[in-house]
Amino acid sequence: MKRNKIVKTIALALLIVMLSSVLFGCKMQMSEDVFVVGNTLKGSHRLVYSIVNEEQEIDGDLIFKYSVLDNGFTKMQTYADFETWEYRAQVIFNTQTLLPASSFKSNIYYSEKEEDWSVNTDYTQEKAVIKAVQEDEVAEKSVDKPVQYIDNEMINLTLGLITIEEGQRVDINVLVSESAMFAPYAITNELTETITVNNKSYECVKYTAKYAGFSLFTAKESYLWYTNDDNRILVKYESGSQIMTLKEVIETQADDPWLFEE
Repeated sequence: MKRNKIVKTIALALLIVMLSSVLFGCKMQMSEDVFVVGNTLKGSHRLVYSIVNEEQEIDGDLIFKYSVLDNGFTKMQTYADFETWEYRAQVIFNTQTLLPASSFKSNIYYSEKEEDWSVNTDYTQEKAVIKAVQEDEVAEKSVDKPVQYIDNEMINLTLGLITIEEGQRVDINVLVSESAMFAPYAITNELTETITVNNKSYECVKYTAKYAGFSLFTAKESYLWYTNDDNRILVKYESGSQIMTLKEVIETQADDPWLFEE
């Protein structure tokens, strides 16, 4: 099955789920683990990654851009222009606590046979308010927020900032907007090792991660390598047939344009 067909199916399922008052009779048990943010993002940067997924016929670049704002928040965007579709995502979160204020993601297709879709989440209210739009269809759902949580679209660049000692496991609540629910994400700091990607070697901490319980996604185990320093830059991500590796880190100025217009 092609990637665009998979994503379209997920989007349609999302609309159905969000319109339902009960999620297949399942109430997810949230994690009560407390996570500590040991390092924080600084300045403004673009990070360019190579992303390959043979099963979903993905082969291209994925770009992150973040900027630490004067108001105590960080704005982060993700962008990829693949052969048949364009991916956009944005999260605004507290720089010190990582708690998100809002998030957005969308797929824009170049073929009229596929329907564009987007999902917005507002965390500033008593509950997280998720709104999905696909062509003329709109669905909205409010979900209870746990005490600590992050957004799925900020995982790659922020998990490494959380203090997890070698051998330790921490379950972090993550909002997965496609399933309109929070789910515990079990993170384990496995070891420290040196890896080489794109002809450059890095000393890294290796994390394993897996969603617990029900999800619209297959709960595959993922592997993430972060630089073993204060920057905690994601060097490599691997989950199933999908592999993402760091190509370039670019320090940007305040007037550097964002990856897409809001």
